[in-house]
Amino acid sequence: MPETQPQAAPPPAPPQPDLTGRTLGDFHVLRKIGSGGMGQVYLARQTSLKREVALKLLKGELNANPTALARFQAEAQAVAKLNHPNIVHIHQTGEADGLRYMVLEFVDGRNLRDYLARKGPPDLPITLSVMRQVSLALQKAHEQGIVHRDIKPENILVTRKVEVKVTDFGLSRFFTGEGPATNLTQSGVTLGTPLYMSPEQVQGHAVDHRSDLYSFGVTCYHLLAGEPPFRGTTAFDVALKHVQEQPRLLADLRPDLPPDLCGMVHKLMAKNPDDRYQSAKDILRDLLKLRDGLAVPTAALPVVESNGSPSAAGHSTGALSLPQSQPGAVPAPRAPVRWGLLVLAGLACLLAAGGGAALYLTQSQHPDAPAPPANSAHGPGLPDVKSPDRLTTLRERELLVVLNTEGTKPEDAIKASVELGLLYLKERRFPEATERFDKLKARAAEWRDPVAARTGNVAARLGVAVVLAQDPKTAEQSHKLFADIITEQPPKFGPGAPKGPDRNAATVNGVLLRLPDLSGAVSDALNRVAVNLTKTKLDPPALELLRHTSRVGKKD
Repeated sequence: MPETQPQAAPPPAPPQPDLTGRTLGDFHVLRKIGSGGMGQVYLARQTSLKREVALKLLKGELNANPTALARFQAEAQAVAKLNHPNIVHIHQTGEADGLRYMVLEFVDGRNLRDYLARKGPPDLPITLSVMRQVSLALQKAHEQGIVHRDIKPENILVTRKVEVKVTDFGLSRFFTGEGPATNLTQSGVTLGTPLYMSPEQVQGHAVDHRSDLYSFGVTCYHLLAGEPPFRGTTAFDVALKHVQEQPRLLADLRPDLPPDLCGMVHKLMAKNPDDRYQSAKDILRDLLKLRDGLAVPTAALPVVESNGSPSAAGHSTGALSLPQSQPGAVPAPRAPVRWGLLVLAGLACLLAAGGGAALYLTQSQHPDAPAPPANSAHGPGLPDVKSPDRLTTLRERELLVVLNTEGTKPEDAIKASVELGLLYLKERRFPEATERFDKLKARAAEWRDPVAARTGNVAARLGVAVVLAQDPKTAEQSHKLFADIITEQPPKFGPGAPKGPDRNAATVNGVLLRLPDLSGAVSDALNRVAVNLTKTKLDPPALELLRHTSRVGKKD
């Protein structure tokens, strides 16, 4: 390990101004959606093309830093070479009002870290689809001679339809003829994230594409176990464990997983790069064999040839029929395969009964091939991971049991109704979502407890407004309903209750404090309304505050 000397803590950076509402050239900034070591990311509307984009701005103090400018430009050049459906696309770079920015494809989803924090490890079909799509993205990058150098859950975006996009190539480097990598302490900049860094990257050795595969393995471990393999009190402690310690066996944490899959993850995380998978294509081949071993009838899992190029519709050309075996692949124990056969064969039967949804869609498609059916539940290039029924049926039944059980407490009924309504919303079952919130409103009207009745009424109406916000045609109606809820005069529950507009906002905030998922949905809906109505700010002001609060009471 390289020796490090104690260094004085750098002075805190000045707070970055919020650029919401400003116009930078052709881009009108709508809201902040993220930040990082290099700068801030905003959702913006490109005026000339009338589309939403992600605007990544370099921090003000870094505009005069040659190293930062070089890295910023390097990221733009790296991503520009990677035209692939599983990689966030860069549109252009520019400068306005002394601010340098990068215009990226806007992905309407959340990163994998946030998904895991909210939902925990996903079901096996979703996990396999995420692994497949990240592998395809890495294959494309590595074929172009680019190492990402910072693969981690935060840099993997997932949409509601489980379309995966790898982002943030700010640390990327061409590995052909590359010299020694920058170590952890150079210029006080951490290149990579210790929780997911490869041993060679931690030690400051030269890295190649296999470093990305290690970080991908750590990310898969986190995805399956619900936590990363190594933790420590400091970044140095964690980095040291990547070099010296072996992770706990994934099979011990998740005995329900196919051993073949656990073996793949541990192979990715081998300390010696020569012991890992040697390419993303090898990973894709073993994923195919795993799928075949589990005996789930699905479409072929393709590997894109190096000469494959995405078409205008976002598909890739040059699909390759894979061989059924690969030297050095992870062996498949027979007994676990029989276990997987029984469980996932049952899943296949359920899917067939519900319409025969495939576990995967073919990632690559020749331009002359037949187009997907018009009634497909997913867009071009999206994996048909599960049918909507399969994604929601189990939890839906559990919630319906709560709601249909006599004597359910109002608080439990409110939580179950909101969760079920948002579940329907997630699957775009809008009429059912509206019906569920309407039922909550009617039920709340019968409760004798005034606090519970008020909470249920507000939650139900907020839910309806969220549903209305999904359609641009009803954006105005959604805005009006939100405004009515935030401005109406609620009953005064006690001598200490606030008065006037503050009391209105306090009532709604109190409801959202109890229902954080609804709070996030309200924020998303209000931002959608603002975009559809082309409004910089929403009236009344209390509504604008809710718009910029992704979750009331959320702690960082």
